[in-house]
Amino acid sequence: MAGERTARTAQTRARIKAALVELIGEKGFDALTVSDVTRRAKINRGTFYLHFVDKYDMLDQLEDELIQGLEQTLLANAPADAADACELFPYETLLAALNLVAGDFDFVRAIAGRGGDPDFSSKLKRVIEGLLEQGLARTGTTLRGDDELPLVYSRELAISHVLSIIGLWLERGGTETPEQLARMIAAAKDVSPSSLLRPAVR
Repeated sequence: MAGERTARTAQTRARIKAALVELIGEKGFDALTVSDVTRRAKINRGTFYLHFVDKYDMLDQLEDELIQGLEQTLLANAPADAADACELFPYETLLAALNLVAGDFDFVRAIAGRGGDPDFSSKLKRVIEGLLEQGLARTGTTLRGDDELPLVYSRELAISHVLSIIGLWLERGGTETPEQLARMIAAAKDVSPSSLLRPAVR
């Protein structure tokens, strides 16, 4: 009985989540209502309120489930080999997190995109900051902080390439595989703006 109830709850939440993704794509989160969600998910309002207080609570709960999953995945995937252990953002750790995102891609793309949740990028940034702190502790390193490049800017540079690559991946519809993206992020640490320049072909 308890197992059946748990399965029904999970199924209902999945339908609500799918409805939310569709509606964000159609009208944006700000414009959608609880009635929109219940009609699209084919449930009554009473069922909705068994799970969520309002549409904002719905968004917060669903986002928090994702963020908690990412944090657990990142913490559980400590580098096993010596080479990866020397990286601030190890490939295997990134891959595990990106596979989780890929498994919930439509939802992540919806809330991260235009019409989604403007605060989601800050939540994702906090996860990457946690990964950075973990990497600094593991490698016994610290970030540069001096008059030329204060620490606050060093931190931003250290995490911005991760967030920018993931953001573009979501925007492009997940064209690359999680494996390709993880390799890209891991390699980007050695890329400077000047290294991107090539002679123009005439």
